[in-house]
Amino acid sequence: MSRHIGEERHTGLWGTTPPIPAPTPAERTTTPAPPPEYATPEPVTTAPEQARTAPEQARTAPEYATVTPEFDAVATTPAPPEFDAVVTTPAKPVSDTPARATPRPAPRRPERRAPTPAEQSTSDEPTERDFLIPAEGLTAQQRKHALTKLETYLVGKHEHMVGFQGNQDLGHAQQDLGRFLDFHLNNVGDPFQQGNYKPNTKAVERAVLDRYAELWRAEWPYDGKNPESYWGYVLTMGSTEGNLYALASARDYLSGRKLIGDPGGSNPQMVYVQAAPPARSAPAARVGGSPAADPRNAYRPVAFYSEDTHYSVIKAVRTLAIDTFGAIGTAEYPDQCPLGGRWPLEVPSKGGPDGSGEIDVDKLERLVAFFAERGHPILLLLNFGTTFKGAYDNIEKVATRLVPLFRRHGLLEREIEFEPGRTDRRRGFWVHVDGALGAGIMPFLRHAAEEDEHSELAVALRRELKGKVPEFDFGLRVDGVDVVGSLVMSGHKWAGAPFPCGIFMTKNKFRVEPAATPAYTGSPDTTFAGSRNGLSPLVLWNHLASRSVRGHAAEAVAALRRTRYLESALRELEDRLDREDRLPEGGLHVDRSPMALTVRFRRPNDEIIAKWSLSCQPMPTGTGEVRHFAHVFAMPSLTEEKIDLFMEDLFAEGAFTHPDIPLPEPTTSATAFAADVQPLALVPMTGRGFQ
Repeated sequence: MSRHIGEERHTGLWGTTPPIPAPTPAERTTTPAPPPEYATPEPVTTAPEQARTAPEQARTAPEYATVTPEFDAVATTPAPPEFDAVVTTPAKPVSDTPARATPRPAPRRPERRAPTPAEQSTSDEPTERDFLIPAEGLTAQQRKHALTKLETYLVGKHEHMVGFQGNQDLGHAQQDLGRFLDFHLNNVGDPFQQGNYKPNTKAVERAVLDRYAELWRAEWPYDGKNPESYWGYVLTMGSTEGNLYALASARDYLSGRKLIGDPGGSNPQMVYVQAAPPARSAPAARVGGSPAADPRNAYRPVAFYSEDTHYSVIKAVRTLAIDTFGAIGTAEYPDQCPLGGRWPLEVPSKGGPDGSGEIDVDKLERLVAFFAERGHPILLLLNFGTTFKGAYDNIEKVATRLVPLFRRHGLLEREIEFEPGRTDRRRGFWVHVDGALGAGIMPFLRHAAEEDEHSELAVALRRELKGKVPEFDFGLRVDGVDVVGSLVMSGHKWAGAPFPCGIFMTKNKFRVEPAATPAYTGSPDTTFAGSRNGLSPLVLWNHLASRSVRGHAAEAVAALRRTRYLESALRELEDRLDREDRLPEGGLHVDRSPMALTVRFRRPNDEIIAKWSLSCQPMPTGTGEVRHFAHVFAMPSLTEEKIDLFMEDLFAEGAFTHPDIPLPEPTTSATAFAADVQPLALVPMTGRGFQ
């Protein structure tokens, strides 16, 4: 059926959208005529139909750059009169002395040109030329043509997206939630205060937060008067925003800072204050402390994270000016690293860079002990599903090792004075869990493990998981201490949101401010963002409500089974290539970290990488060799049939043949640092999910 934007409602990603009206007679007198190929509109099939029935259509359809005829003639046609007037008309005098106009160059107009060879090799991929916006705008047909090309491209990439943690199975988001695109939904301010901006989805957001609080074993529903109650909000970005907010909260909590009412102001105002360090002779500085503790370090938190940590954490540490153990160690204790040699800038991972990706708990304990005994608060970030290897830090083991250490050095509870005679009781440590992927799936695996051991689901889980489901959330307690201070999850990963979003969660007792209430919005300013996407809670609610807890658990167990199928298929591929004497030297380097939803292997050629949207990473080995890896994530949108098709591409002649891959180099390199220049944090150019 022929569908034209000016005549009929068009169904896209989010369902039906309002029609774009045909131009009025007045508009027709000023709008340039469309190119000849669009003088008589042809029927336009939808992108999914094109992808299913004629994949080559997008390549053979007439090329049309979204420019008007005047743009085609830019090399020979003079500028329109209104442009000439801009250039030649003198400026109006501003005094009795006439002012001479200063000519300015006519605006540069984009030139329509043939694609370069590089562009031709990926001609299906839209470029900015397909979406060029001329001053006159575009007709409805031109806009539809451009958007259809984008949709056709995305349909193809959707079918072959296997290299990243995004779940391409969007469920019923389109048919259930498309209607809400007719509203400007903004959840500005605190989710537990309705505020003055009424077109919001805060009621849905609170239901989503309650559900995740239950899944993550926090006290719920939210109760502002209960220190143990959870507090959180739905992120507009992904876990990057959550990590930034968590580290900012941890920094202020551990640094003795607080947002407090101004005691001397005539108007009600809030003041951001810093407590004074405890005096050396104060009992609080000595109780539980060590002889090496320096009171001046009491509000100088030190950050610890592993070498497999996501790059957003490094960005947050730099943005928030948080000291890392490597920076302080290098500057103040240059020859005292407890691991020997130079201070590392990140905590080593178990087995080194080419190991499993899990933090080395033994080395972490020694590093933390060094700074705890010198009086520093400890800010620890742990990973629960790393970006490339899908590794899980052993959070329970870390807590078991560190809680006694915190007790020994007086970090389980400290008193901070903000008002005469009144103190806040705070901890001297903060554990943040980056559960971008793992926090979305692990509660459902735990549900499967808690079923009757003879149930079909429990038996299926035991086939995939040896040992117990790991601890990671607010229910983790060691010697009566609830260890986790904050937790984040990305909604576009396991939950399958069609755009970045996520959840940040902490407890009331770890928050450092009674929130200010801006008069403009009528809601406390407690979140990192001001305006927040009101569609995100709807998508997460739809994900949670679309099936039972047992249904979610079955899907989680199935993902582990698909990962095992993927690993077996890659090892079988290695054997097939070896039998035909086509196996690359050294093999395919197939590897999977414990419980990971991803398998990594030798990087294939660029054509396969582009077709299947593979994430790639160079990885140094213990011998100094650099190996180039790709990986596939077994998200719910990956099927065994898709894995089989992928294996056939990898089995093809030349699949692993490519020129030498150069490593990225810094734009500026120093041969040596000047005196007193100290490294603050490692900023990697490779790995961490960059590529």
